[in-house]
Amino acid sequence: MKELDMLIEVIQAFEKKANEMIKVLAHEFNLDLKSDQSFQKLTSRQNNLWKGNLKNNWTYCFHGDACDFENIKTKQYLHVKINRKGNFGAIDHFYLYKFLQTSESLKSIYAVINSENYYNELFEELIKTGILINIHKFPFKTLVLNKKNNSLNGDIIF
Repeated sequence: MKELDMLIEVIQAFEKKANEMIKVLAHEFNLDLKSDQSFQKLTSRQNNLWKGNLKNNWTYCFHGDACDFENIKTKQYLHVKINRKGNFGAIDHFYLYKFLQTSESLKSIYAVINSENYYNELFEELIKTGILINIHKFPFKTLVLNKKNNSLNGDIIF
């Protein structure tokens, strides 16, 4: 189905942007992304580093197990889970839809998947078919693209 491929494209765009923004943050604060405690100094409320501004009009704000990024000019919104052992492309159902809604580069896809109900159906289909998998044990949920799934569109490169 063409729309499933479109949603996979959204997920790939999210993964790319999430990893890009985490690298910007790591560079800005000299963070070692290989460390289990990479973000400890930024998540602490003991200082004022838990929220702020980054280059190219981006803001960031740590809360819970995530960091929200928002572009002040474009209003693009990105919710990145940070406690997933370096897997910054973990997919959150609600926030992926918000990313789709706010990303100018995905405007043509949003024109097709512009109903939250339709988006939900497509998202569930990606889980059912094994394209999205949970890499955590119950009760935790960390959804990522199954990079080993051979049923993905041939144009999709991992």
